[in-house]
Amino acid sequence: MPARILIATHSHLSAEFGAGQMAINLAEALRAVGHDVTLWSPQPMPKGTKWWQSLQQMRAKLDEFVEAEGPFDVIDCSATFITRRVQKSAFVVARSTQPEILYLVDGIIAFTRSQANIKNLARIVATQLYTLFHLYLVLQGWRRANYILCLGTFELQWMRRRFPWWRNKIASYMNALSGSDQEALATIRNKRKPASSGSLRFLWIGRWTSHKGTDVLIDFINAWSSHRPQDSFTIAGCGTEAKKDCPAGLLKSGRIRIVPSFDREELYSLLAGHDVGLFTSRVEGWGLSLNEMLESGMNVFATAAGATLDLQPFFNSLRPFPPPSNFELGGQKSEIGIIYYETFSWAEIAQKYVTLVLPGVMIMGADTYASCQ
Repeated sequence: MPARILIATHSHLSAEFGAGQMAINLAEALRAVGHDVTLWSPQPMPKGTKWWQSLQQMRAKLDEFVEAEGPFDVIDCSATFITRRVQKSAFVVARSTQPEILYLVDGIIAFTRSQANIKNLARIVATQLYTLFHLYLVLQGWRRANYILCLGTFELQWMRRRFPWWRNKIASYMNALSGSDQEALATIRNKRKPASSGSLRFLWIGRWTSHKGTDVLIDFINAWSSHRPQDSFTIAGCGTEAKKDCPAGLLKSGRIRIVPSFDREELYSLLAGHDVGLFTSRVEGWGLSLNEMLESGMNVFATAAGATLDLQPFFNSLRPFPPPSNFELGGQKSEIGIIYYETFSWAEIAQKYVTLVLPGVMIMGADTYASCQ
């Protein structure tokens, strides 16, 4: 039976943003099996919105949208968006796109360290208070949700350990690239030439934030460059902040190249033009750059965060970070089995989503009908 589903995301509805890309892919896959799906985002926010105002404004805008455009059978959103109105309006899925509590903890630690002087005490206190408020909204949202949908196995295991009283409504889902992206990356992988001896070209992709392990990356580059001066590094999608943290000598020599931003076509050329991927996150929602690098045929060295646990069984080219000092590329091309594409496809993700959610919607509908008699 077709359901009317609202997918609400805090992100811009664009493939350039991870959460937005996931919302678009999930919506398209659910529509393909006959469901009526509405995508919603509060973006763009009004000019002049302060950082401490944005979350409350997003919640208010979602309430207004639900009241004007409802009813919906399912409302799928982040835990922080689950207001009382949202809770009472539909079967609610708190779908995670990032481990919010771990992000909040890592963020406040990094911020406090960066502002650690008496002049910034007021700002530190204000930020910590806002973090506590954000944390309260996350916990409140999880309590109100009918299902808590974690992103990947790492987050699922963490949630079950920390919140055992919600075990019966905690489940997980996978992330994946779109079918067109997978086709493009398969082409890159099939054209990738066997590695030759000589220099290695390393690639790191991500925002320049503490939870991405930027300090770990810089330490690795410094150590690696001292014994392999022939190798080079590209740091991409990092904005303008990375430059100040990179060794000036390596930047000047061109051994570190910074690509502040790039479009989708440039991503493909970046992947094709590098040999080894690096993934250094301490905390991560998923990290689609892992899928992108692996599907393009690159060797990838990754920390135990985000998607690594879920992707490991499918790739012998995915190994623990950091690379060993004697690492050399082999001459054999990377191959990907059909089971990977069957598992990490939005058609499969949507099917599991429907199997999980719709029985709860029907039960909720029956209970609502009975209460009105």
